[in-house]
Amino acid sequence: MARDQRRLAAIVSLDVAGYSRLMGVDDSGTLAALKAHRRELIDPKIAEHDGRIVKTTGDGLLLEFPSVVDAVRCAVEVQRGMAERNTGVAPDKRLDFRIGINVGDIIIDGDDIFGDGVNVAARLEALAEPGGICVSRVVRDQVLDKLSFAFEDLGAQEVKNIARPVDVYRVSLDAETLVPAVPKPEQHPTPLAKRRWRPAHALLAVAVVLGVGLGAWTAYRTFLQPAVVVPYSAQDRRMTFAVLPFQAPAEDKEGAKVAAAMTEAAFAVEEAKVVWAQVAPRRSVEQALTRHAGTGELASALNVHFLIRGNVTRIASGYNVEMLVVDAATERVLGTKSLTIATGALTPRRREELNTALGWLTYNALTAEVERARNKPVESLDVRDLSFRAYVDWGRKKEEKDEKGAYVTATDLLNRALTLAPDDRLALSLTARVNLCDCVMGWSKNVEEQQAIGAAALEKYLRHDPDSPGMQGLKAELFALRTRYEESLLIADSILKRDPEDSEALKTRAYDLLKLGRPQEALTTVNEYLERGGEEILALAAAVHYQLAHFELAAQMARKALTDSDSDSLSNPRLGAVALTLVAAEARLGNLSRAKVALADFNAAVPGVRTLSTIGKWMHPAAELAGYEPLFEGLRLAGVPD
Repeated sequence: MARDQRRLAAIVSLDVAGYSRLMGVDDSGTLAALKAHRRELIDPKIAEHDGRIVKTTGDGLLLEFPSVVDAVRCAVEVQRGMAERNTGVAPDKRLDFRIGINVGDIIIDGDDIFGDGVNVAARLEALAEPGGICVSRVVRDQVLDKLSFAFEDLGAQEVKNIARPVDVYRVSLDAETLVPAVPKPEQHPTPLAKRRWRPAHALLAVAVVLGVGLGAWTAYRTFLQPAVVVPYSAQDRRMTFAVLPFQAPAEDKEGAKVAAAMTEAAFAVEEAKVVWAQVAPRRSVEQALTRHAGTGELASALNVHFLIRGNVTRIASGYNVEMLVVDAATERVLGTKSLTIATGALTPRRREELNTALGWLTYNALTAEVERARNKPVESLDVRDLSFRAYVDWGRKKEEKDEKGAYVTATDLLNRALTLAPDDRLALSLTARVNLCDCVMGWSKNVEEQQAIGAAALEKYLRHDPDSPGMQGLKAELFALRTRYEESLLIADSILKRDPEDSEALKTRAYDLLKLGRPQEALTTVNEYLERGGEEILALAAAVHYQLAHFELAAQMARKALTDSDSDSLSNPRLGAVALTLVAAEARLGNLSRAKVALADFNAAVPGVRTLSTIGKWMHPAAELAGYEPLFEGLRLAGVPD
């Protein structure tokens, strides 16, 4: 069977509202007006924005654009132009257009196009008001930070002949003005649909913003300049995935249920990565599997770079699910992760287990994409490649303990990305995280500058996507580190209300409660986090137990936290402060010999900090027990002089 010719495109459906009524009143006048509008406004705008008229339907048009930005810009300019042309025209003679826009995979048949992408555009057009524009979520996500006007969320709409509800947004034409178009390069850069993804590598907590000064001025210069739009086009196919149905032994009916549930869950996780990646629709995957079997054929039919597969096998305690990501170009397995599903369950007990596993697979795919472009000069990289490379290279240099090199490398790439597209959400989110990382404190001589840049990037991101859980969580940490604990706690609680499994918000909540002098509540939150298997919170747990005078538990937790700490962490005035918790807890227990050994280890890691006065100056204000007088009383018991 011959393979369908397909491509990703922006589809625009346009028709005249009340055309039959208008023709009934004055058919010749209506037809003449429609022709004039097309000749003088609509057709020239389509050509100006590189659109193609696929077909006409008497009262409407079906259009195809290679760029969703151009499609939306064209539609807005047409509607604004029609509003001007209708000025002074009697309502019963006025021609008003309704427009629907979607981005999707289309089937090419000669000059015609077919497929769900086309059908959804037609349904969106039917939902639009006369003179209005309705777009799908994927359109809204792709143009949100490239065209400066507002979108009104109309919610999920059930539409004819479309299996899933369609998330519909109405373009608010009068809210703001369009960003002027920029000259297009000879080779059109191509955009990636933005996806949410919290990467698998856990980033260190954010450093406190101590002031503004030069840093605020740098942040203003970097982030608050007028945006110059340099879009990627809708045909960008990097970081594109298809989730294939997970497989279980044919005779295992329970295993088949686990496989089906895991497939659905994995698809939902991948589909949510709007800033990082694209995922092929489930229906497209199902259709492709009826015609193709090989990895390369499937990937080609779905127009993706990576395939995610899963195998379900029975074990004594339930089922083992092995997930893997395959590079379609080489058919090489890039990474694997296994999860255990308990007997009687269909998915992991904690959704975060699945998120973390799939995040690791996605990171392996990201690394492969970066290596594909490794030989390109930096000057030739577009916004996607610059941001991808910044993240991967930042992580690699951090693993090599080159924190300053990690920062310098990532910042250079991200600054280039933001010069091309100042509102790019991926570049902004990475800039915020890189600049607000504890690791900056280990080498920077002007921490305030990095922190102010990170805070500015964070705020700019949230102007575009105020409900992002990851960036809201970062804002909560930032409030906490500015000692605005009540505000931080409100954000953390809000995130947890929407998603009780958000571990970062849970960690921030515990920290806020400790700093607010509510250690018993903090302990409940800490224990909930520890029950999930997370150990990143051990230093905080030690501090909570110390405040509650549980000195034995405080010493145990501090000792565990220090076991996995390296010399860089021990010398960090925030992360290394847990060593002092251990010294004080052992002294409070009367274990003076242990306290002195722990103190000697601290002195070796942080030479020159040997008195209570110098310790007070050395400890970062964000350290869990910074300024906590009972800690210093414990240090006195260990023999630390004033």
